[in-house]
Amino acid sequence: MDTLSGPVLLDGGMGRELGFRGVEVSRYIWSAQALLDAPDVVREIHADYIGAGADVITTNTYCTLRSHLDKAGVGDRYEELNRLAGRLAVEARDSANRPALIAGSLAPMFESYRPDMVLPVAESEPVYREQAEILADYVDFFLCETMSKSDEAVAAARAGASTGKPVWVSYNLHPSRHGYLRSGETIADAVAALDGVPVTG
Repeated sequence: MDTLSGPVLLDGGMGRELGFRGVEVSRYIWSAQALLDAPDVVREIHADYIGAGADVITTNTYCTLRSHLDKAGVGDRYEELNRLAGRLAVEARDSANRPALIAGSLAPMFESYRPDMVLPVAESEPVYREQAEILADYVDFFLCETMSKSDEAVAAARAGASTGKPVWVSYNLHPSRHGYLRSGETIADAVAALDGVPVTG
């Protein structure tokens, strides 16, 4: 993390880029389907983002929590797929001709835009912790991304921080209410909810 200074350029989306390259995504596990069907393309996309100037690439783990994989009938491959996603990012980074960091994606447990489905912190934190402990072997920090409610951000951030890795959080904002999350919380309240959690970005 000490290598980042000034503006930081993150990678782009994995799912859409897979689609542009002719790789099918799944209704239930979205871009994680490519871990099963086209892992080489996932690695290639990571490498191309670095080549295009990204300072950070993000593991293809947006939909690799058990809650997603079970719906697709591949819940028994949970650890395998999370480790594969980590390895693909590392391989792309190691083969690049410029430095980049790897962010471990800790994403919403159910639907990205459904704050009503968010579980209490006490229930969701152990789920995120299981994933974070697997990904910690491969990542420089964790990115708790597109969180629509502070409870899920707190749970994911605590889980990521428990590994000793730095943590970033990104919130998913309300589409029509300026300054609010989809949960109805203000941005200020959502940020305040992270007080005491070692979030660095």
